[in-house]
Amino acid sequence: MGKLTTYRDKRAELKAHARALKSTAMTEAKLAAKETREKAKEAHRVELAEAKERAKLARRNADREARREAVRDRRREVTEARRAKKMDKLAAKATKRDRKAEKALAKQERVTLKREAKLLAKDRKQAEKIDAAGRKHEYQLAEMELKKLDGTKLGKEDLQRWLGLAKIATPVLLPMIYKVVSSAQSSDSSVSAGAVDLKAAGINATGPGAALGVRIVRLEQTLDQLQATRGGEREVTDFIDSTRTRLRDLRAAVEAAETTPTAQRREVHSAISGELDRINKDVFARLGVKA
Repeated sequence: MGKLTTYRDKRAELKAHARALKSTAMTEAKLAAKETREKAKEAHRVELAEAKERAKLARRNADREARREAVRDRRREVTEARRAKKMDKLAAKATKRDRKAEKALAKQERVTLKREAKLLAKDRKQAEKIDAAGRKHEYQLAEMELKKLDGTKLGKEDLQRWLGLAKIATPVLLPMIYKVVSSAQSSDSSVSAGAVDLKAAGINATGPGAALGVRIVRLEQTLDQLQATRGGEREVTDFIDSTRTRLRDLRAAVEAAETTPTAQRREVHSAISGELDRINKDVFARLGVKA
């Protein structure tokens, strides 16, 4: 009985020890599982915290970058505003400068127009003076011939002499009559020239030069008539040839004076007018009239 009891006790002890080991193993397993769960939970919490921290840091960085971008935008806006303001100032200065330049140009144009008007008036006055000088001897010629006929009877020889003189003086007197008729219609020098076409005559001049050209053409016409009536006289022929040479030179001088400065042109015109006066006297002297 003793051995059986001992066996049973040992078996029971073994079973109890096995159950204890099993219970201990289960407990340890539960503790290990619990520890694993705790570690997993802790790891999850740490990971979640780190994720939150990363998100927070990302938000901070995003906010910081947004603030920086906003600052850059404000700076760009300020820079653009300053640049626009500067451009506006420059545009205003340019506009003011342009207005000033336009005002100065307008003033200069007014001064130029006024100066040109004065020069035209002087040229017109000189042209009238030259034209009057060219007609002085024509009027004297007409007056002298009328005085010669006053109180006398017109004989056959006188009639022939008068008709011959009229043929010679016609190119000179007709423009004078034409001027009297047309003076009420126009004051232009080309009209007052009295049917003298300067272009057809080969003279390219305006103003006082045109008036001088008219005088030259009239004298040439008078020489033509003088040659037609007294061309057989050697002395008259020599006079006509020399006078034509002088008139050709004066033609060239008139056209050359058109390209010279105004002051110098007036001096040239005055010299030409004086030479024409001398030629006019010579021609009248050949006509037998004292100027």
